[in-house]
Amino acid sequence: MTPATLFRYPPPMRLLSTIAVLGLLAGTPVGVGAAPVLVTLDDAGPQAVQALKQAPGVAWWAEFGDRLLLVGDTDRVLQSRGAAPMQVLDGIDPDRLFLHAASCAHGVDGDTPHADPGLPIARVGHWELRALRAGETLPTADNSHWQPLPRNRVAIERYRGSGAAADPLVLPLVAAIDPARWYAGVETLAAWDRNSFGSGIVLARDWIGGAFAATGLAVTLPAFTLQGRTLNNVVGVWTGTRRPDEWVIVGGHYDAIQSGGGSGAIAPGADDNASGCSGVIELARALTAFRPQRTVVFVCYSGEEQGLHGSIAHVAALRSGGDLAKVTAMINMDMIGYSRDGTFDVLLETNGQNRAYIERFAAVAAAYAPELGTLLSTNPFGSDHVPYLQAGVRALLTIQGDDTTYPHYHRATDTPANMDAGGWSQSIGGAILRMNAAMLAELAGAGDRVFADGLDPGDNGAAGR
Repeated sequence: MTPATLFRYPPPMRLLSTIAVLGLLAGTPVGVGAAPVLVTLDDAGPQAVQALKQAPGVAWWAEFGDRLLLVGDTDRVLQSRGAAPMQVLDGIDPDRLFLHAASCAHGVDGDTPHADPGLPIARVGHWELRALRAGETLPTADNSHWQPLPRNRVAIERYRGSGAAADPLVLPLVAAIDPARWYAGVETLAAWDRNSFGSGIVLARDWIGGAFAATGLAVTLPAFTLQGRTLNNVVGVWTGTRRPDEWVIVGGHYDAIQSGGGSGAIAPGADDNASGCSGVIELARALTAFRPQRTVVFVCYSGEEQGLHGSIAHVAALRSGGDLAKVTAMINMDMIGYSRDGTFDVLLETNGQNRAYIERFAAVAAAYAPELGTLLSTNPFGSDHVPYLQAGVRALLTIQGDDTTYPHYHRATDTPANMDAGGWSQSIGGAILRMNAAMLAELAGAGDRVFADGLDPGDNGAAGR
């Protein structure tokens, strides 16, 4: 996913020639029936998008970031062509279109990427639109990474709304975000090999705990067992000034993994996920100075790369301790430090039950970090927000738009220098953190007029969320 425009994989002008090379136009069609039409929505407003969905000849549609797929009477659909560019996907069977979680292509412990079936048509965030070719089937061992393309639904949406006016009392908290300090934290964490079972993970754990303690948080290191080894989450708690039994969780994993470098290769994990873990620390530094009303639980998880084990353990502890019902919201950060080309997209991801939450998040992004292009997904997958969603908590992932185009993903070369190869890390990381800080202020009560200097003009009728 590129900032501002959808990552073309392969680029649209090459798509038909790619199909032809594969023989799909000459004797080996993917399927039968009307050819889908792919519409580019880069400059289309909400009304124009809706008109395309309702155009004559359209039987069904699917929106995927900056692309709109129209299926039906191809000739009639093409007659509705307006300013938006259209492309006929000859040889593509619309009944064999799938969403694929592309970020899972490398496998957790494998040394080489898998060869995924299907022809890639478009990619946004860690989701890819693929068409199965003749004779191809989904993987039989584990096809949970695949979903049929939903009809008459927005699979991935680019937010085209505008943000409300920024709250003057929240602006100081947002301004407290220090991208240089955040980046220094990334450098510190990436200096250790943070494989979940290595010695460096212990050094990182202790450093994170010290950083939390320095902000005034109460720090614990709850343990859990994975593959016969004891691992620790790092938890720092700010107890709310007025509503201590209403909790907000801010999380990101601190473990890392490498695949492809051999057994001796290190896992510095700068983007994945020193960037998110350092982001948790930066939000703690900025927020606690403003004395939020609600309790805020800051968590850096271990064992994420082996299957979300740290966040699963935290949810289990909340449930067994009778605290799960106290949690009002959760924000997860995973890979927030890379831009491929100097423009900045962020993907917000939750489930379909939290539509209001994700839309509010997008509006906050537009108000406090307008340089971000915001993409919305209700197909949660593969990060530490998922166990909270499964437990019924209102949870959301924030992740850079270019997560699957990052060439050093799960490699020993995921270093701060490579994450920042274009010089844009502090810009995109700072923007995502400002968005998260503003939303956290709203969730945690700092926007309800309670600040560190004692200013308390009353609730002014503003009920807490």
